[in-house]
Amino acid sequence: MCNFATIFRNSIRKTFRFMRKIFSFFLLLQCVCTLSVRAQFARLDKYPNIPGQYDAAFVDYVKDFASGVAKSSFGQYFGQITKERNIYGFGAYYTDNDGVIYGQYRLGNFLFGIKMGTQIAKVGSNDHYIVYDLTTGNPLYIMKDGDKYTLPADYEKTYRFESLTYQNGDKYVGETVNGKREGVGLYYYNNGNYYYGRYKNNDRQGFGAMFYTNNTLTIQYWKSEDE
Repeated sequence: MCNFATIFRNSIRKTFRFMRKIFSFFLLLQCVCTLSVRAQFARLDKYPNIPGQYDAAFVDYVKDFASGVAKSSFGQYFGQITKERNIYGFGAYYTDNDGVIYGQYRLGNFLFGIKMGTQIAKVGSNDHYIVYDLTTGNPLYIMKDGDKYTLPADYEKTYRFESLTYQNGDKYVGETVNGKREGVGLYYYNNGNYYYGRYKNNDRQGFGAMFYTNNTLTIQYWKSEDE
């Protein structure tokens, strides 16, 4: 009986030690997975962060293209067009089904900008963009390379897509951060002209385009505070 009791106690100890190891392993695995997910999201931007030199190279190429109107079976485009009648540069595509697509184009293909539908707005490129609910202004999720990423709860408190009307009748429609114009947006003047571009801390930043009511546009560059 004594030997049996000793064997039983030893067996129980070994079992507990084994269970502790298993528990520690799964606890470590959970921590690693949590850190991996957090690190993955920390590296995920809302949309591609295009270096300034690439934007400058794009503008250098398209700056002399005239503005015009092009019609297709999908809608009507207003913006820069090459001599060969290719859509290339800054423009706005008024589609029949997908709303208005503002931004930069290359050989008829959308590169970057705002896709403004009736219910949602997408800001970014074709394969990496953030989606906003136009009813609430809240960010919904990020899409990148076909994968959908959920957003932290505090995103709604910081990043929004809003329509802001000012006392002089001008209106801003676009991304905001803590209530300030920041990100990509459209500024509508009360005379009918509007500006498309990026903002930071309420100020325009980098390259953008001013669209005029007489079907012309000009490319503009706004220096940041760091320059």
